Amino acid sequence: MHKAISVLQYLADCERAVSVKELAYSLNIPSASCYRLVRTLLEHNWVREVPEGGLRIAFGVAHVARSYSEVEALVSELEVPIRRLANDLGMSVKVSLREGHYATTALRAEPARPNAITSPIGYRFHLTIGSAAAVLLAQLSDEEVELILQTAPDEAWKRQAREDVWSRIRDCRVNGVCCDLGLQHPSIFAMSVPLKLSDLLTVALTAVGWKEDFESHKREVITKHLTSVALSLGDL
Repeated sequence: MHKAISVLQYLADCERAVSVKELAYSLNIPSASCYRLVRTLLEHNWVREVPEGGLRIAFGVAHVARSYSEVEALVSELEVPIRRLANDLGMSVKVSLREGHYATTALRAEPARPNAITSPIGYRFHLTIGSAAAVLLAQLSDEEVELILQTAPDEAWKRQAREDVWSRIRDCRVNGVCCDLGLQHPSIFAMSVPLKLSDLLTVALTAVGWKEDFESHKREVITKHLTSVALSLGDL
């Protein structure tokens, strides 16, 4: 995978066609491996051979980039309502999406109060960790979930068991909401709900705060706010 990315980056940076020999030499990839890699990229229309000889980026990469830009556009439409939700709750709010076996923070908003917990945009965490990840796992089949659990890093199991992950998934599937109340970190509490942006994209909408923010009498209010916003923004 790293070699394939390096090939695509090299071709993207060049304003001319590049030979396989140059790719192998410049990227320090064995010639045989480089030829196999290029053949695979050609089959998927990620690179193309040009008449004058050599390789250039092909339309297949543009298709992938366009697909991601569509996701980015959908997420960007959430910015204003997410900021409003953060101020209504007095807690940080984030939107997470699935990328392979990881969840990535795609959008965040902090309330107008000091010491709010924040999650940087682009922050990645394994899908076994936290309530947002459980929402994303809940969209998959049990078989897919089991495969992802097998890829979890050792630190994912330091404060939880597999059953804790499944419990959050079940809560999401049955009740439409799940929590991580200090399980992964004793000071960080979170509640998440699914937000369906399109037929192919469901993200996790999460409120993150301190222990006192999630005292039992406050959880119902948080749930109502999250589910109300998720319903109003669904299928934008």
